[in-house]
Amino acid sequence: MGSQVTDNAGKESLSRLLDRIGRMARGLQYCHGLNPAQWDSLRFVAQANRFSRTPGALAIFLGTTKGTASQTLNALEKKGYLTRVPDPDDKRVKHIELTQAGAELLAEDPLNCLDVAIERLPAAVVDTMAKGLGELCANMQARCGGQDMGICTSCGHFQGATDDGNMRCGYKQADLSCEDAKRVCINFDPLAVKDC
Repeated sequence: MGSQVTDNAGKESLSRLLDRIGRMARGLQYCHGLNPAQWDSLRFVAQANRFSRTPGALAIFLGTTKGTASQTLNALEKKGYLTRVPDPDDKRVKHIELTQAGAELLAEDPLNCLDVAIERLPAAVVDTMAKGLGELCANMQARCGGQDMGICTSCGHFQGATDDGNMRCGYKQADLSCEDAKRVCINFDPLAVKDC
């Protein structure tokens, strides 16, 4: 009974710490004329592969409706941080690209101070936290009905290198640059992960 009480207190303490860190991180992001959703959008576009830089993928990432994501995109376009580009093969699809101003603003990301705080932790603690928080995020996502996103090279659809030095996505049946294959993908399939 005593260890169960201790375990419950530890879980509650951890959930409160995560909530507090989240609130602090959100509070930091009301700067440079942006709000947290706009910062999240800029980060997503900077980290996503070419198939995932779309308004629909952004809506999934933000956990919001397409209409709300579109409002966020409109605000960022008006500020000159993002632009929408028609897909050369399908004019119905618009891809989101960072502008130079958007890339420069990301260099001043308010969450950089969180990176500095993490760098002050011992490497073993960072590794343990990264693994634990990754599992926690996946569990929360599964319970809340969210969509998995991950890096192409660790995806079940990833088919490896092509003869011409690119990487192959089996889901899209298309080649990716090596750089794109290291980015976040909306079509990530963690259940079919193969050893690469």
